[in-house]
Amino acid sequence: MARSGSGSAIPGTISDSARRAHGDRVVLKIGTSSLVTDGHLDPAKVDRLCEAVLRGRRAGLSPVLVTSGAIAIGRRRHDALAGAGAAEQQVSAALGQGILYSALHERFSRHGLETGQILLTPRDLISPGHEGAGGVGRTLDAMESLGFIPIVNENDALGVRNNDVLAAVLSGYLRARLLLLLTNVPGIYDANPMLDGNATRITEVRRLTPGLEALAGGSVGDGGTGGMVAKLSACWIATYSGVPAVIADTEDPGVLVAAHRGDPVGTRFQPRPVNGATVDIERLWRAFRTPPRGTVVCEEAGLRAIDRDESLLRSQVREVSGSFDAGSVVDIAGVTGGAAARGAIRLGSGKSGPACAPSSTLFTNRDYVRIVEDQPCR
Repeated sequence: MARSGSGSAIPGTISDSARRAHGDRVVLKIGTSSLVTDGHLDPAKVDRLCEAVLRGRRAGLSPVLVTSGAIAIGRRRHDALAGAGAAEQQVSAALGQGILYSALHERFSRHGLETGQILLTPRDLISPGHEGAGGVGRTLDAMESLGFIPIVNENDALGVRNNDVLAAVLSGYLRARLLLLLTNVPGIYDANPMLDGNATRITEVRRLTPGLEALAGGSVGDGGTGGMVAKLSACWIATYSGVPAVIADTEDPGVLVAAHRGDPVGTRFQPRPVNGATVDIERLWRAFRTPPRGTVVCEEAGLRAIDRDESLLRSQVREVSGSFDAGSVVDIAGVTGGAAARGAIRLGSGKSGPACAPSSTLFTNRDYVRIVEDQPCR
């Protein structure tokens, strides 16, 4: 029998008066290797996840779960899907998504937790004019009022992106109290722990920098479509949205409660201070949705333009390095210093070089986000 509300609400409908107040909303993303073994959902791994969510609910939290694993499960359904091409991954996602959710629903039910599935793309959250932009929040609120755990996944059948980044955008959209990225390693290390026995886990990151990103490039990922550097892309988005982020493993089912409480689990990324209003989610997504694929080196005039939140012209740029397409994420740096900003460039590397017209706009002020280490973002 379907559940019904209480009070004066008409049975089978949801009214504002029937909605309970939310607990602290947390977004919990779990990677492929923490759910899937040899192309199949691993019951033991899922049970650990269920226990973590159950403990979170008991502690008064309102978890929104973002899961990976559909591609890994779906590609086993046909030998032709073993490749890593876009078409193979999208078909694998289409074939695996139903299997993934059905299995998760069944395991969560055993723990007394009812779930509902939501397929999203970042555009559903970041574009004010998008028809789904307002409905996502309403749907999540309604599901919570009825006692259901939302299980969110990137709609990879339409184009494979990254669930870590989707989870970060969702955490900013919801103004969550925490983004928890669960994977198969206990956090970020100062060296690759699989190669260096002296590698030490970094317990806290007060300010995320390109230097730490470079360090994580030699670390280990989770075997899915992301990896540790992609998780740092998610941490850029979350922390610049004012949401703390934690990267941790799944061994302890108390990890969600502990991370929310601020206990020293995994690697914790503190949110950035901001001047005025937080940078909007669409701008953050454009600037941080992937690791940078190149660098634009500015003259002093270019750095002044960035500092004043103005457009950056080709005449203000000394050189461009890297190979990238229009719309790719690149760093914006000074001649002698590190990166001052990061954003989506309007021209590809082949058209933004020395032959580019000096008056050409490489970035508008909505295309980048300042990342100068000693200044708060704005």
